[in-house]
Amino acid sequence: MAKGQKSSATSGTRKKNARKATQGSVAPQPSPPPKQSRPKGANHKLSKREAREQHKKVYIPPIKPAPPVLDPLDTTGLAHLLPPELVVVLRALGKKDAVTRGKAIEELGKWVEDAIKEQAARDSGHDRYEEESGKTDMIVKMLPVWLHRSLVLFTHPERRLRHLAASLHSTLLRLNEAREALLAWTSEIASQSELETLLGTWAMLSYDVDRGVAMVGMRSWVDFVTTARGQAADKQDEQCTGPQTRRTRSQPKMTLNPRPLISLFRFAQDTVLDPQGLHTALNPAPVLPPAVSPPQQGHKSVPQGKSESVAENDSDRAGRLRVGALGVIRWILGTSDLPLFCSRRDFFSSCPVRFYVYCWFSIDAAYSDNWPEVDSASATDLAVLTALLSSLPFWSTLHPAAVLLRKLPATLIRILSTVVLRSAWVETDIGVRATLGAPLMIFLRDYSQAWTIDMENASKGYDDLDANDKDTESDDSDSNSGAESETDSESEGNGDDDDFTGVSTESPPNGQLLSEAYTEFLQFLELGCSGSPPEGYPLVVVVLAGIPKSILPTTLPPVSPLGPGDKEENEQASNIHPISQLLTSFWAPLDAGLLDRRTVASSWLKAFSECLVLIVRRGVHAENTTHVKDDAKNLLASQFSRLWTELVTKRLRVEETEVAAVIVRTADRIGKIGDDLFDASFDALCQPILDALHTTDGTLDLAPVLFYHFTSTFALGTHAGQKIRGAVEAYMRRVTEVLETVLRSSDQVLIANAAKDPLTALVKLMDTFGPSLFDDQSFTSCTDAIFVAHSLSLVQVSTSGVLAYLGHRSKSSDQSQGQLQTQVFWTELLGTVASSPTKVALSLLSPLVGASLPIHLRGASPTMDDLTARLVSNVIAGVGLGNEEVAVAKILSAPAPFISFGCLATIASMLSNSVATFVNARLRFAGVSESTTGLDGVPDLPEVGPTVGLVRELADSGYEFTGDLGAELYTNVFLVGYAVPYQGEASGDKWLEDAKALWRLWISQEGDRQREMMDIAGSLVKEKLKSVLVDEKAETRSEYIIQCITPSPPGIRIDPLSDILPSHEEFDTMLDSSSLPSSTTSPSLALLDPTLPTSSDTPTPSVISRKYARTVSALLAHLAASRTVARSNLWALRHILVLGFYANEYLRVEDGLAMFDVTRDHLVDILEKVKSLTTYLLGRVEDGMHAKVVNMLMSKDGVAALEDGSLASFVISVTRRAKNTDSVRIRRCSASCCSTCSVMLQRTMPICAPQTTITILSAITAHAPEPPKLDRYRNELAASLTGVHPGAASTTGLIALRLLAATAPDPDSDVVFLPQQRAVNVMKACQAWVAADEDDEDGVDEDVESAMTLVFFYLAPILQNVPGSHWDFIWDVIENNLESCSLEDSATLTTLGRTLRLVIAIDDLALTNKPLRAKWDERKTTVLGLTKDMIAVNTVAMPYSEPRTLCRQLALSVIQDMPSEMMNEKTLPSMCHLLGDQSPEVQRIGYHLLHNAARKRTEHYVIEAGVDTEDMVTSEIPPELLAILQHSLGSREALDLDEQPVPRNKEVSGYLLAWMITFDLFIDASMKVRSGYFNHMRSPRRYLSIFHPQCIRHPWFVQWWKTGIQIGCLGCRRNSSGDCPPYHRALLTVPALIRSWISDCTDKQLLTRVIDYTSSYFSPGIIKAELAQVRQSGASSELSSTENLTVKVSPASGEVTASYTVDEQTLELSIRMPSDWPLHRLEVRDTKMVGVSGDKWRAWILGVQQVVWQQNGRIVDALTLFTKNVTLHFSGQVECAICYSYALVSPPWLVAVA
Repeated sequence: MAKGQKSSATSGTRKKNARKATQGSVAPQPSPPPKQSRPKGANHKLSKREAREQHKKVYIPPIKPAPPVLDPLDTTGLAHLLPPELVVVLRALGKKDAVTRGKAIEELGKWVEDAIKEQAARDSGHDRYEEESGKTDMIVKMLPVWLHRSLVLFTHPERRLRHLAASLHSTLLRLNEAREALLAWTSEIASQSELETLLGTWAMLSYDVDRGVAMVGMRSWVDFVTTARGQAADKQDEQCTGPQTRRTRSQPKMTLNPRPLISLFRFAQDTVLDPQGLHTALNPAPVLPPAVSPPQQGHKSVPQGKSESVAENDSDRAGRLRVGALGVIRWILGTSDLPLFCSRRDFFSSCPVRFYVYCWFSIDAAYSDNWPEVDSASATDLAVLTALLSSLPFWSTLHPAAVLLRKLPATLIRILSTVVLRSAWVETDIGVRATLGAPLMIFLRDYSQAWTIDMENASKGYDDLDANDKDTESDDSDSNSGAESETDSESEGNGDDDDFTGVSTESPPNGQLLSEAYTEFLQFLELGCSGSPPEGYPLVVVVLAGIPKSILPTTLPPVSPLGPGDKEENEQASNIHPISQLLTSFWAPLDAGLLDRRTVASSWLKAFSECLVLIVRRGVHAENTTHVKDDAKNLLASQFSRLWTELVTKRLRVEETEVAAVIVRTADRIGKIGDDLFDASFDALCQPILDALHTTDGTLDLAPVLFYHFTSTFALGTHAGQKIRGAVEAYMRRVTEVLETVLRSSDQVLIANAAKDPLTALVKLMDTFGPSLFDDQSFTSCTDAIFVAHSLSLVQVSTSGVLAYLGHRSKSSDQSQGQLQTQVFWTELLGTVASSPTKVALSLLSPLVGASLPIHLRGASPTMDDLTARLVSNVIAGVGLGNEEVAVAKILSAPAPFISFGCLATIASMLSNSVATFVNARLRFAGVSESTTGLDGVPDLPEVGPTVGLVRELADSGYEFTGDLGAELYTNVFLVGYAVPYQGEASGDKWLEDAKALWRLWISQEGDRQREMMDIAGSLVKEKLKSVLVDEKAETRSEYIIQCITPSPPGIRIDPLSDILPSHEEFDTMLDSSSLPSSTTSPSLALLDPTLPTSSDTPTPSVISRKYARTVSALLAHLAASRTVARSNLWALRHILVLGFYANEYLRVEDGLAMFDVTRDHLVDILEKVKSLTTYLLGRVEDGMHAKVVNMLMSKDGVAALEDGSLASFVISVTRRAKNTDSVRIRRCSASCCSTCSVMLQRTMPICAPQTTITILSAITAHAPEPPKLDRYRNELAASLTGVHPGAASTTGLIALRLLAATAPDPDSDVVFLPQQRAVNVMKACQAWVAADEDDEDGVDEDVESAMTLVFFYLAPILQNVPGSHWDFIWDVIENNLESCSLEDSATLTTLGRTLRLVIAIDDLALTNKPLRAKWDERKTTVLGLTKDMIAVNTVAMPYSEPRTLCRQLALSVIQDMPSEMMNEKTLPSMCHLLGDQSPEVQRIGYHLLHNAARKRTEHYVIEAGVDTEDMVTSEIPPELLAILQHSLGSREALDLDEQPVPRNKEVSGYLLAWMITFDLFIDASMKVRSGYFNHMRSPRRYLSIFHPQCIRHPWFVQWWKTGIQIGCLGCRRNSSGDCPPYHRALLTVPALIRSWISDCTDKQLLTRVIDYTSSYFSPGIIKAELAQVRQSGASSELSSTENLTVKVSPASGEVTASYTVDEQTLELSIRMPSDWPLHRLEVRDTKMVGVSGDKWRAWILGVQQVVWQQNGRIVDALTLFTKNVTLHFSGQVECAICYSYALVSPPWLVAVA
């Protein structure tokens, strides 16, 4: 039935259904006396005529509507006083539309907010608001209008309007003027009815069904209204709070006196009784003619003038209004002092009986139909119930039971008794149940006769309750028509008959009267308190205590024990005796599974025990006879027996302690009734406990707890105490006997299975009773004997049993005897366990070593010592199992109970030796990552983990390592924790944390002996670290050693300079040693640094050189981390500079000195640190230091250098060393320190230190301004060359040339190197040396020629306009150098590089100098040829050399514009290796060269193929280029060039450039040559994929082609999408290769992405280019020269149509390209075919497709082939017998294969 609709059934039918719903499965009810039936016809039905006569239609005049309430806007003239805008808003408040009302409330709220802002501004002192306070006055004036409209808005059916109205009303009260006006209106203006209506609706708003609305309404109600009690409380609060709070609460309020309170109470009472009347009064309807159509069924009539926007039926509205009214009543009764100010008699006499009846009937689901205005299906019944029950406690508190009983009419008590009792047990809502408990108990306490009254009502069939409904029934019957009246009469008659069918009217056999409420109470118990056991069961005892004997007799059921299996007897007993029926109802929830939760079961158990005691006490006290006691014993025995059964079977789940407490408390109360009753109850529990020892049930856990509570509750001297003591002793005896019997068996399987239960019982007994259990001597002796004799079996069965025995036996009253006995047992147990197999012993020891043992136990078993030592040895050796390591660790964490002290010392020695062995073997590889190195024969880091873990367990247990053993162990543990591991990989390993934890533990210990041990360990640590640092064979990086001790680890102080690193003198000795090279490691480095000599004396790397590199690297790491130390030790700067010098050379030339065993990244890091530290130390120059240094160096008396540690003393020392030892290494150091020295200083050094002078001059020229004396010095050097004899050219002349080159300025500067004449003289001197060299074998050598070439580079610009033989001499030197130098020879790279630079300089000068260009062109071809031959040498396999790369780059710059005549078809293969160079500049220039070489090679093949008539010429891609294309690039991750090193980037860029060169080969190639190239690429042996198989899976694979901007710098065109050209070139050149990859691709997602990208960015341009090529074909092409041929191009559809006309007949062929061309096949359609056979035409079509699809041809090529076939066919030529073609574009063998 839909909500809100009235049932069509009559009231009799509704009452019948209600009674059936409440009966359930309880005992039948007595039927009420039969009603006198109305006269009926023969068929027991009324005829239509009789029905019409009986139900005569009577005219009922309509109710006169209430007079409409006038609007104050019109009656008071406010419409003319208020602003029009506000009048409009106020008018809208009275509209019917809810949306209009809502907007009006919001607009009015804005007016109020503005008024409040004005009030705040006035309070803050703004003067402008004193005159302009119009809105506040307007709000005060319009207040009557709002009060008139608010009554309807407060009760409006739409929740939003109520909320807005409550908010606006609360905001109004914030306006002081409005509050004062409202107070004045309530006290002076308002009438009694107006005030009652306003306060009533306002109070109801505060208790609205919607919580949000109620909160807002309550806030305004509390803020404005108070009572006398509330006013006193407010005053008290004001005295206790601060001024701010007092200001807040100082607002005036309306105090409700008794008179308005009574009025408010009656308003709420009337609303509860007649909510429709309140609604009609607030919403009066205009007088309208009656409606034609009747109202809908289920709805009461709505005032016709009222049309609400929300659909709310009458029942919902009535429920909502009643909830608010009941809330008001609760507030009045709970928070006011109304009963203190008025007569109680007057107050309660004013409440009609109908009000109370309605309150209870409205919440009773079974009797809601008895009240005509209540719908039981209303959604607000629950809220009504909660509000009503909340008021009952205050009712009962304020009015004693006697007063209420006298004052309440008997009729009301009679009705309420039945309704309360019956509604209390059928309510299922949890919230209602929780609220109902207290009022129900108070009601039953105050009206104890309620059960009797209900029984009397039940005997009468509850007819009296129907009396109030008769009028309603008659009204309902009269309102129906004739047919409906007949049907209702029939239904009512049948309903009445059904109500009493099958109900016995006889009294029960024992004379008790049945009560419907009691039956529902039993059903309440059967349902587990209707779903609320925690709230319901505590009330059961109170309810039972109040049930009269007439309902629940005191006699006990006869002797018929209720066993759980006797179902028939139980059912019969439940039907015979009420107590049996009550107990059956109590057990019903357990049988139904409703007590599955522990809290529910606990509540049930407590209620059951209390009720059982109550029943027995009432029965025994009523008749204390032997027969009655026998019945009580049997009842107790049966109930306790079943209770125990349910507990042990776990059907009733309650905590053991709680169960025992409840049972013992129940037994105690039963014992107070009689000892014999206690014996019966206890025997019912004790006998199953003793019998359970032979079974496997849950009694073993519960019995000891129960016995313990019994012994703790009952004294030993009482009857109960004696009985309990005997039972406990019997139980203990039975447990030990059963356990001993089982352990004596020889069957181990039987022992393991059968001994578990008795041993568990014994353990539970010991845990429950504690050590006091062993006060019994017989039990103690028996238990000791069992444990000593069967120790192994007991520990195998249950370790907890052994631990419980050890714990409780050692704490017995005789403690010494207990500890002695447990030590004997423990020693026996360890011996038997250790004698077992290892796996068995470990499994048995595992739970023991981790358990809490008595502190007096000691390990005294030799067998156990041997087992432990053997396990430790296995763990150290790494051969032990995982459980062995765990067991040993647990034993060593608490060794005292398991092993002896001697065994412990042996184990400590084994562990120390193991750690020492590991450290000695692994320290040389400290910090080396195991993932990057293969260390054969070296122990792995994790191997020491178990040993360190055992050491930590032993140390944590309190064991002290002393003597040499301790010092060595401390040292090794420190090295394991802080020096050995590789940082980053082992930082999270447990063994590392164990080692550090051990070290922290040891340093935290105090004492002289401990400090002495730590000092010894510190010395040993320093000694070992220093030995590793200077060990040239160690793999450990020296920087890592410094990192380990910086900052110093805890507990040890290490100064690297004094403790680890060599001393100052030792560093100087190693530096001055002959094992270190004094010059450069490679002569080619002179090309990069002109100050270096071109010769080298590189020695073989020695031990000292590697040792020096390691120690200086460590020194650099230490000083870089501590710059303060670096400033105080400037002597170390010289060694750091030398280290940087060697590292820089090794980075530039890898084939030099191999004194470093680190990677290039580490060398780069070293250089960065050297630069940073050097800049820091040399950048802080004191004032006057420069002059001081120069003066001391130029002094003739040779004053010794300063030794004050300052920067000046360091510079002087380094410079004097350079003068005394003129080595490259020393002068590099001096160059770094003396770059600002004057020219005067260096002029004193040429004779003794030329290298140093060259270095200083270069530094001055490069970094300092041009000194005035430098030009003079430069001219002096040039003049001195003319006086050098040719024989001294290799000595004096070489030095002079190098000095002259060192003084040369930057070529781009304005400084003039030498005058022209001086330059000519220099050239003449060099010519003289070379001329003499031709006659003397010992003349000019390679070093002099290299130096002359360098000087010529600076002289060429000066001599470009000076004619003479010197230019021929320069070109002869160039040609000679190019012939004698090679890229493979590192010794000639310097000369080669200088020569190529000279060639480039001359070529640049020739561009602007015509005479020089004429002479240069004569010699240029020879130079270019020599350079070209030099470039052709492949040096990719040689070690990296920066000078070699520079020479190759210079050579490519020379020949990049080489004439095409100097290239041939072999140039490309000979120079493909340039793409693999590691220099991006070489790749860039090399690509331009190879691009031209590729065109030259293609041109050669085109010419050869054109004249080749026998197909002997095969066009192939060079194998050198194919080798690059077939090179694997690695995984996809390796192609992410942003995260790869530079060499990797160059490798990928070279690979891409190789593809570009391959595509260049196809440029201007004929069809035959193109086919040859492509077939060569597709050869099975050298198949190439245009896509890399790994990189193609990259999400944006085109980015792979765009790698490196150097490709974009090559001059290649970019497509419209901005991508680099390789992929575009591939689509244009070799589309068949792309399509091959498309067909083989299995990744659908990738394939879709490739196709979409290509069709979007590349295909449109390619299609456009193809069509343009067809449209713009030249006049000499086949398509233009063929007659009768017409070609049409359609750019929109991408289609080309060729038409050939023969004898007015047309052959037509159409070719259409797809949108993603060239990824998919083109469509060839034969539109018209005339004069050609089908086979021949299909062959032509196939040829067209193959040209484009298989042979990478263009659309023009396909149309040309078609044109030739058609022309030759109609010319009478003979076609090919295989393919029917007249024109072949492929070799014959390829056609045959096809």
